[in-house]
Order: sequence, then C-alpha cells, then structure tokens
Amino acid sequence: MKGLWNLVLAVLLGVSFAGSALADEVRGTISAAGEGGREITVKTKDGKEVKVKVSGSRTAIDGGSRDDLKEGARVSVEYSGDAASKISISKGK
Repeated sequence: MKGLWNLVLAVLLGVSFAGSALADEVRGTISAAGEGGREITVKTKDGKEVKVKVSGSRTAIDGGSRDDLKEGARVSVEYSGDAASKISISKGK
C-alpha cells in the first residue's frame, strides 16, 4: 500500500511541475540581433518585445540558419525563460 501512495504522490508532483516546463511562443519581426546571433529581440504586431538567447546546441532553427537571424526577419520562437528552444524563419512576405 505504501508503494501505491508513493506512486500517486510522484504522479501528482510530476503533473504539477509539467506546466512550468511548457514553452511560450512569440511571433513577430526581429528588432535586434546581437552577440553574433546568440541573442535576438522579437517584436510582435502589438509592440511587445521578447529577448531570447540562441544556443548552437539547444536551439533548433527551421527555414534557415543562425546567419538568417537578422533585423527585419519574420520568425516564430518557442522559448522557456530567456532561452529559445525552436526558431522558425518565415521566408515569404
């Protein structure tokens, strides 16, 4: 019976912390790029700005490369805290 309670407690704790591990997402235009492409600021249509760090090993980049992360580029960024986990670069207008 003790093992069952430990399992239930572990599941409940896991579920309660799962929400904090979920990534946020922002879509917009890069308004600033710095540190050799290691940091970008994304500005949304409503004027909100989000600054994120770009890691060579932990950030997946779709639709281009770190060289394409320049001011004016349209992007969608999944991030947690200040770290980008995925960046999708839009090529169209």
